[in-house]
Amino acid sequence: MSDHNIPYTTVFFNGDCKICNKEICVYQTYGAGRGLPIDFKDINAIDLAAFGLTRNETARQLHVIKNYELFKGVKAFVVLWNEMPRYRFLAKIFSLPGVTNVAQFFYYHIIARYLYARDIKRLKKQRSIL
Repeated sequence: MSDHNIPYTTVFFNGDCKICNKEICVYQTYGAGRGLPIDFKDINAIDLAAFGLTRNETARQLHVIKNYELFKGVKAFVVLWNEMPRYRFLAKIFSLPGVTNVAQFFYYHIIARYLYARDIKRLKKQRSIL
């Protein structure tokens, strides 16, 4: 539970997803190089219950906690991008009225579903090998 008392933005990502991991690595490298207060947590390597989350829900879309508030999907990306000067223009664009709703629909119903289906397929394949 002590992780909830951290004074920075916490990003929960699926490190086993090659696409997710690649994108998050770009953000991690950028943030670390500038000393930004962003903590990246691989959902496969931590106790999500300590945050009131499950692997299933966090594998479905990006989750970010900032100031004890949980953000999901496009809103999570906006919070993350706002933390990084290079990406603030994306935060501004995706915060525009109408853009947020369209982007969230596209992200959740197309991109996130595709990535989640890949994750489930990978997990099933991994279990059948074991």
